[in-house]
Amino acid sequence: MFTNKIGCTVFERTVGKDRMEQYVRHFFPAIYWEDMKGQSQSGTSMKQQDSVLCIIPAASVSGYIPKRSDRILCGRCTAAEPPEECRTVMEVKDFRYGSAGVQHLEVTAV
Repeated sequence: MFTNKIGCTVFERTVGKDRMEQYVRHFFPAIYWEDMKGQSQSGTSMKQQDSVLCIIPAASVSGYIPKRSDRILCGRCTAAEPPEECRTVMEVKDFRYGSAGVQHLEVTAV
């Protein structure tokens, strides 16, 4: 499977004992990352609709699968909280079937 980045860090969103939002950090090595730029027009106004497509090969998945509302960042991050430049995961598609060489997860984030 084609990869173009060393990996990505996913911050799993959880709720702590004090009912405050907390994050658990997960690193996925060797991924494909594509920044997508987009716009939509409504009447006379233009709206940016930038998003990210992250493809995680099945070989890079070690147990945790990202889910909606997690935060994702290209590269390795050691911070306990997600940095400002993190994107929010909107959709995760599981394609871990068929030939072993093409099994992967597709993560879309905004």
